[in-house]
Amino acid sequence: MATNPTGTVLDDDRLLELRETTATAASELALELTPVAEFMDAEPGDRVDWGVDEYEDEPMLVISGIPEPQTGDAPHPRQLREEGGEIVAPVPDPLVRAAPPEGLGLDLASYDADRPLLFDAMTAAETIGLVPVRFGDGDPYRPEPLPGTPDDSDPVAKETIARERDGDPTPRPETMDAPIDPLVFDDVMADAPTDVPAADVIGILEGLETYDIVGAGDHVAGKPPLTVDDRAVCLLENEVWTDRIAPALESNDVDVDADALEVARESHERQALRLIDAADTDEYGDLVTTYRPVVLDERDTAA
Repeated sequence: MATNPTGTVLDDDRLLELRETTATAASELALELTPVAEFMDAEPGDRVDWGVDEYEDEPMLVISGIPEPQTGDAPHPRQLREEGGEIVAPVPDPLVRAAPPEGLGLDLASYDADRPLLFDAMTAAETIGLVPVRFGDGDPYRPEPLPGTPDDSDPVAKETIARERDGDPTPRPETMDAPIDPLVFDDVMADAPTDVPAADVIGILEGLETYDIVGAGDHVAGKPPLTVDDRAVCLLENEVWTDRIAPALESNDVDVDADALEVARESHERQALRLIDAADTDEYGDLVTTYRPVVLDERDTAA
């Protein structure tokens, strides 16, 4: 990504608003992207990846389109959404929170949607650079250190902010220890009941992995588990989630709510379907309707 974008996308009087979003549990804020989406020939449902670069000593968000098969390898994939008549792109929370130059340095807890951060958009090769310009009340952009930390001009403060950021215990799709792509999780949460916390679902997904609740030996279909992209699709009996997985998680002190368990099950099913599609085989699709798929890391299938 070049540090000198080659052209502007927006009209002189148009800036893009960083707004609150309810479209995804994976991001608290989303950037209005309608003019940029038109420039990228993108539409709601398309996948994008996020990164951070620098422009004139300021952090610049970088967004680029990615083919769906590559979303599992992207560091911060998100799906374009439509909200309030605008195409929006959810911005990964870590990139909003991280102190510059790794991120925008904004405190999500105190972000004022009535005073949104506004961005200009510029082109650079196949990516779009999004440069923070000013807040909605006219104040120029500047990072806002997290409450209780020293000013980030102090070298000690930079270490403090980084330590607090890296030690943040809030579960996040990008960092969860489970073989589920963040975009799959995002899509499932978008369809889930609004009262199901993402953290509860992530706790179940991670618990399933951490405590080795199921493995390749539990596969019951007539064909072996399907291995794709360092993961394996195992097919289990229909009642496995309620009869075996839930009690096993609870015995390991994992909180299991029925709705959250259903969302976790759906996450594994959708991930399995994506892996089956990526394998370009028609031998497993019908079996998913007969059995309950669970996706495992390939290393968990080794004898």
